[in-house]
Amino acid sequence: MRYLIILFITCHLQAQKGLIYYGHIESPGMRSAAGPDLNAYLIFNKQHTYYVTAKDSLEQNIGINNKTAYSNGNGQQAVFNGNKTFRYGKQVYYNREKDSMWWSQRFGGNIYVAEKKPTINWLLQKETKKIGQFNTHKATANFRGRLYTAWYTLEVPLPYGPWKLQGLPGLILEAYDEKKEMYLYFKSLEYPTKNKTAIQQVKRTTEDVKGWLTIKDFETTLRNSLTKAYNGMVLRAEKNGSDKPEKPVFKEIYIESFD
Repeated sequence: MRYLIILFITCHLQAQKGLIYYGHIESPGMRSAAGPDLNAYLIFNKQHTYYVTAKDSLEQNIGINNKTAYSNGNGQQAVFNGNKTFRYGKQVYYNREKDSMWWSQRFGGNIYVAEKKPTINWLLQKETKKIGQFNTHKATANFRGRLYTAWYTLEVPLPYGPWKLQGLPGLILEAYDEKKEMYLYFKSLEYPTKNKTAIQQVKRTTEDVKGWLTIKDFETTLRNSLTKAYNGMVLRAEKNGSDKPEKPVFKEIYIESFD
C-alpha cells in the first residue's frame, strides 16, 4: 500500500504542469530593447518544455505586413518591414529525458534545427531581487556570442527558461544580454496550472520541407547569408565608385553569432 501511495505521488508530481508568460524582444544591432515587443509562453512539466513567440494567435492589433520603425536611446533607428508573427511562431521544444532540443526559426522561410541541449556554463551570483511575488537569484553566462544575465527562482526548482536558456537550479523569470538586444521579461506564472495547452513537438505547416538541420548547418546558413549580403554591398560600391563598405559584424545582424 505504501508503495502505491509513493508511486501515486511521484506520478502526480511528474504530471504537474506549469505555464509562464513572457514578453520577448529581439533587436540585434540596436544596443537596447528596441524592437517588436511580442507575447510568449513556456509550458512545462518534469520531462519537457515548449516555448513559443511571434505567433499569430498570441497577438492582437499588430500589423502583419506594416512598416514599423523602432528607436533606441541614442537616436539610432531600425525599420521592421515584414511579418512580425506567423502561424506557428518561433518554437523551442526541449525533451529533458533525451537531453535534446528542437526549434524553429524564421529565416526567409521556416527552418528547423535539432541539437543536443546546449551546455550553458552559468556563474551563480550573490545578487537577488523580487520579480512579481517571486524571490529570484542572479546568474550570468556566455551563450552563442552574447553575455546573458538571468534571474531564476528556487520556488520552482526546475532547470527551465525562456527561448533556449536553461540549466539553472530554478525557473528563469527574466533574461537579457549585455545590451538587451535579446530581452525576455516576466509577465505571470501559473504553477501548477489547469491550462490544457499541450507540451508538444515543434509544429510545421504542410508546405514546409521535412528534415532537421544540425546546429552547424544553421551556423553555416547564417554565415553564408552574411557573406552573400556583404559581397552584394561590395559590388554595388564598385559600380557606384564608392569606398569599399565595412564588413558587417555578425552579432549586430543575428542574435546567435557563435563567436
